[in-house]
Amino acid sequence: MTCPLPCLPLDNHCRIEMVRSSSWHRMSNFLRKYRKIPHSPFKTKWNENLKQKYAMEELRSSPVADSEDGGVIRTLVSSFRLHNCEPTPQAYRFVIKTLAKTSQLENIASVLSHLEVSEKFDTPESIFRDVIAAYGFAGRIGEAIDVFFKIPNFRCVPSAYTLNALLLVLVRKRESLELVPEILVKASRMGVRLEESTFGILIDALCKIGEVDCATELVRYMSIDCVIVDPRLYSQLLSSVCKHKDSSCFDVVGYLEDLRKTRFSPGLRDYTVVMSFLVEGGRGKEVVSVLNQMKCDRIEPDIVCYTIVLQGVIADAEYSKADKFFDELLLLGLAPDVYTYNVYMNGLCKQNDIEGALKMMSSMNKLGSEPNVITYNILIKALVNAGDLSQAKTLWEEMGINGVNRNSHTYDIMISAFIEVGDVVSAQGFLEEAFNMNVFAKSSRTEEVISRLCDKGLMDKAVELLAHLV
Repeated sequence: MTCPLPCLPLDNHCRIEMVRSSSWHRMSNFLRKYRKIPHSPFKTKWNENLKQKYAMEELRSSPVADSEDGGVIRTLVSSFRLHNCEPTPQAYRFVIKTLAKTSQLENIASVLSHLEVSEKFDTPESIFRDVIAAYGFAGRIGEAIDVFFKIPNFRCVPSAYTLNALLLVLVRKRESLELVPEILVKASRMGVRLEESTFGILIDALCKIGEVDCATELVRYMSIDCVIVDPRLYSQLLSSVCKHKDSSCFDVVGYLEDLRKTRFSPGLRDYTVVMSFLVEGGRGKEVVSVLNQMKCDRIEPDIVCYTIVLQGVIADAEYSKADKFFDELLLLGLAPDVYTYNVYMNGLCKQNDIEGALKMMSSMNKLGSEPNVITYNILIKALVNAGDLSQAKTLWEEMGINGVNRNSHTYDIMISAFIEVGDVVSAQGFLEEAFNMNVFAKSSRTEEVISRLCDKGLMDKAVELLAHLV
C-alpha cells in the first residue's frame, strides 16, 4: 500500500530542522543577554490587586478615626506605600466614610485637597455623593454645595447621581429649598441633565410642604419635555392635592382630567382618594360620577369605594341611591365589612328606620362581621333620639356581654339622654363608671351633672364627682 502523502526529500527535512534550531538559539541568546521574560498582563493585574487588598487591610486596621488633621493623609499614604502601591478610590471612600461616622468632618477637606492635587485617577462620583451627604446631614449646606461645583476639578464629570444627592440635602428644609432653582441653573451649565429621579425628588419635596401647584407645573414640564413620568408621581401629586386643597370647592375632578391628558391612567387607589376628598367636602353627587368614570375605565370598585359612595349619598339624604348601591355591591359579590354596615345603618337611622337598622346588625352577626363600638353608638343614639331609653340600655348591656369596649362617645350619649329626661342620678352613675374605666368624659358634661345634682340637693354625689376633676 502506498502512502497517501508523498514523503519530503531528505534535503528539505534537514533544512527545516536547521531553521528551527537556529531560531531557538537566537531566542536563547536574547534571553541570556537581556534577562527579560515577558509577563502575562493577567498575572500583573492580579499581583497589583493583591497588593491593594493588603494595603486596604492595613488601612482598616490603622487608627484613621483618631488621626489629627494631616495625620489622616499620612495614614492613608503610608498604608499603601508599605505594600508598594498607590491609594485607590476605594481607600479614599473608606477614609471619608470613617471621618463622617466619627463626626470628623473638618478633616474631609484635607483628604479632598490631597485627592485633587496628588492623585491622577478619575475620581468616581460615589465619593462626592458620600461627602455631600455627610456635609448636608450635618447642616453644613454651603460646604455640600461647594463640593458639588468642584467635582470637575477631581477629573470627574458630575451627573444626576451627585445632583440628586445634593437635592436630597437641600429639600429637607424650606430655607435651603429656596436655593434649588439657582443650583439647577448652574448644574445645567455644567452639562448635568435632569433625570426622572431628579424631578421625583423635587415633586416629593414640594408635595410635602403643600406647594402642590408648583409640583403640578413640574409634572407638566416633564410631560412636555418627553420625560417618562413614574405613575407613582402622579398618584403622590393627586394625594397631596386632596390633602392640601379645600375639599368644599376645589375642582378635583377637573384636576384629575388634566392629569389624564398628560398620559396618566388613574388606578383604584387614585379614584378612592378623589372620592374621599369629595365626601369630605359634602359633594355626594360628584362621588357618583367618579364611580361611573371608574366603571368606564374598566376598574372594578372594591368595598372601600362603595362604602365611600354610600357615605356620600347618605350625607346628601339620597337614601334611595344608598339602597341601590348597597344592593349593587351585594350583586357584584362584594362582602360588606363593618364600616360598610355602619354607614348603611346610619342612613337607616336617619330615616328613622331603627327596626331595619337593628335587623341589619343581626344580619352582620350571621355573616360573620362583628359589630364594633361605632355600630352600637349609631343604634344607641338613634334609640335615644326616638325616646326609647329602655332599648338603648339593653344595647348598652349587650355591648358588655359581647366584649365591645364603650368609648367616651358612648358614655356621652347615655349621660346626655338621662339628663334630658331629668334622671340625673342615672346620669351620675354613667359618669362615675366612665371615670372608673379611665374613659375620658367631657368636662362640660361633668359640670352639667354636678350642677343638676346640686339643684336636687344631692351635694354628697356632687362632691364625689368633683374629686375626679381635681
